[in-house]
Amino acid sequence: MKKIKITEGLYQFQFPPFENQHFGFNIYALINGQEALLIDTAFEQHAKLVREDLSKEGIEITKVVFSHFHPDHISGLPALNSPAMYGNGLYKASLNKYTPIEKHHFFDGMNTLTERSQLTFGSFNLTFKLVQGHVICGMFTVINNQFVHVADDLMTSNEGAPLLPSVHVDNAKKHFDSLELLKCYASCTLLLSHGNALSGESEILSAISDRQSYLEAITNSPQPISIDAALQDTRCDFLHKEWHEYVYL
Repeated sequence: MKKIKITEGLYQFQFPPFENQHFGFNIYALINGQEALLIDTAFEQHAKLVREDLSKEGIEITKVVFSHFHPDHISGLPALNSPAMYGNGLYKASLNKYTPIEKHHFFDGMNTLTERSQLTFGSFNLTFKLVQGHVICGMFTVINNQFVHVADDLMTSNEGAPLLPSVHVDNAKKHFDSLELLKCYASCTLLLSHGNALSGESEILSAISDRQSYLEAITNSPQPISIDAALQDTRCDFLHKEWHEYVYL
């Protein structure tokens, strides 16, 4: 586990990939005195290590904001001590699809967020943009208008190599649109669920453009296209090209 200070009171806990994968896992912690708000919980072994690290400083995790409800973002919740939970109101659709029914009770009492919601935590003011494409219950978390947690809309390896967007063809246009929205935050620092923070308007817009090129190729083709055809106009070499096999399933 790596603990990276993003700014005063905001930390990234980064974990390595599982075997034969290129994407690691991040949990972000906002600190207010002796309390912490997490963005996502990764898997249970990850959340346990974050809880133990914060406990050494006498800090208790009291709130969790979920960027979306895929297992690698929510499965750490049982390792925490019943924090207040916040997420997109469409979260049950993902729970029903990806999480065993016997674990649904962990998410009872979810506080649902809208684009009018604001959450204040110490010196941090959080607002939210609900997005779809990668998943139906996606969400950007805007922190003090300086940092934006982008969930899985942009993903890289822990070394910074770009990962292919993970999307179904039916949702590729929505994913394109969510990235178009993200351009509005190109002057901010982007916090990724998988990979390291991105900053610098040119770098961010380039990363968005490459992913939009792939998504546009999928969307505009009347029939399934190969990965090579889908990537012919991109300027980077994506990892996990095998994810393209699931685009049309």
